[in-house]
Amino acid sequence: MYKLTAIFLLYIFIAPALIAQQKNAGKSVIENILKEIKDFQAKETKRDSVAGHPLGSNKEEDFLNHYNFYTAINKRLSSIKSSQLPFEDEINLKLLQYSIEDEISTYKFKTYLNPILSDEGFHTGLASMGSEVLSSKKEFENYIKRLKDIPRYIDENLALMRKGLTLGISQPRIILNGYENTYAQHIVDDPEKSVFWKPFSKKPFGITDEDWKKITDEGRTAVLQYAVEGFKRIKIFFDNEYLPQTRTTVGVSNFPEGLAYYQDRVRHYTTTDISYEEVYQLGLKEVARIKNEMLQVMKDANFTGTLQEFINFLRTDPKFYAPTADQLLKEASYIAKKSDGMLPSLFGKLPRQPYGVEPVPDHLAPTYTAGRYSGAPITSKRAGHYWVNTYDLKSRPLYALESLTLHEAVPGHHLQIALTQELTNLPEFRRNLYVNAFGEGWGLYCEYLGTEMGFYKDPYSHFGRLTYEMWRACRLVLDVGLHTKGWTREQAVEYLSENTALSLHEVNTEINRYISWPGQALAYKMGELKIKELRKKAEDQLKDKFDVREFHDLILSQGTVTLVLLEKMVDRYIADKLKGKTDKKTIAAK
Repeated sequence: MYKLTAIFLLYIFIAPALIAQQKNAGKSVIENILKEIKDFQAKETKRDSVAGHPLGSNKEEDFLNHYNFYTAINKRLSSIKSSQLPFEDEINLKLLQYSIEDEISTYKFKTYLNPILSDEGFHTGLASMGSEVLSSKKEFENYIKRLKDIPRYIDENLALMRKGLTLGISQPRIILNGYENTYAQHIVDDPEKSVFWKPFSKKPFGITDEDWKKITDEGRTAVLQYAVEGFKRIKIFFDNEYLPQTRTTVGVSNFPEGLAYYQDRVRHYTTTDISYEEVYQLGLKEVARIKNEMLQVMKDANFTGTLQEFINFLRTDPKFYAPTADQLLKEASYIAKKSDGMLPSLFGKLPRQPYGVEPVPDHLAPTYTAGRYSGAPITSKRAGHYWVNTYDLKSRPLYALESLTLHEAVPGHHLQIALTQELTNLPEFRRNLYVNAFGEGWGLYCEYLGTEMGFYKDPYSHFGRLTYEMWRACRLVLDVGLHTKGWTREQAVEYLSENTALSLHEVNTEINRYISWPGQALAYKMGELKIKELRKKAEDQLKDKFDVREFHDLILSQGTVTLVLLEKMVDRYIADKLKGKTDKKTIAAK
């Protein structure tokens, strides 16, 4: 008995020290791995710089190199027991594994051979270079170097796409009508007509006339002989090779290991272990629930016809559409500014980075979504931007503009992403990480939050909000149907057009997007449902201690996280709040 007691007492004294050592050991491994990753990336950047490739190398061997490196890293991370880590380090571990597993999947399923979507691609981001604000001779010299690297960058990506064609890993021909808009507009005969010329359009104050002449002369050559030449190569490739040879099937179940790949995407974009069949069934339930709400709003509008007749009325009555692009932008700007004024009632912490409202760039607009958030680094010379699509105005309904604005601008993407960039207590990789289930779930939750902010005052804008929610519920059905159940594109178009008041143009661009980007469409509704579930849990358990500003600050306090981690954050917060341990200064640690 004495011997057992002595051992027990010894354990009491030693165990805390052992646990502390284990926690420190795990933390040390994570810190070392983060440094290794940063060194690996720096080495690649230096290699590309020495080779004169400022746009980075995109050869198949590069992806194999990434796969080998991250597979070894992931094996080491798997040996760490997350339960023995402080919670902030558990978050670091889980998010690091989440990011690395996506890198591994890229090579495993060969998705790097398919670097385009229905409305974007490896080449579309190049045009954003033309929006940079340059002020020094060195900045212009570096810009010209990047312009001159465009043909090499394009050639490497076209080589990947050729390989993809041979393996059946490509985009379906049926979704690529109009895709030429993403490259044809950059093929010009006058460099000053190119978006890449914009930085050269005005001489900065600090550059001499002599230097400016040399810079602009080199700029003309770089734009015409390199940037434009690169986009000509894309056109030739699509006209002669890709469009004639790409697949005629729709779902990724037709890819090598297609169903395994799709389940991998479901796991990545929902951050859960839910099966795609469970997602499909959940979608059907949500569609039925929201449809009942839509029918009630239709009655509130005193409309006596059917749901389809009401939707047709919304799609065709001119009063629901802005007559000019400027008017649409003004409406969006007014809604955004109105939302700005309400933020202090819902958030204790607001970002310092401003945002503007701009039209979607012309080279993207015809096949692009109704709107999107275009962020900017917090150290850059430009703000974030809420993009509003002014192409084909009869397909941009005003009754959905409140939902769109709250999602893309504030309190949605801009607020969340700008705040994340200010979280200097987090590792750098997390300040740049975007977990779709969290980010898009937050955006959809913010559309719902509009009901508490005083938006959706008339039945049409209320129906617009429900249309946007129904749109995301339909995605759970559509995405799974297209990629695992053999749905045709026409079936998907019919399903979305009959259940929402989205314009028919937008229905078609959206279906193309889901076909080209398997799984991503699931993130919105899955994330929103979880955030609403966690808020209800906090309200029910905290009762009069619940503070909505504190709750929102908590949700955004760790940047984007998986839904499993988010639930742990809220559970810890509730437990501490009930014990009287939580105040606004400690929320960030939750």
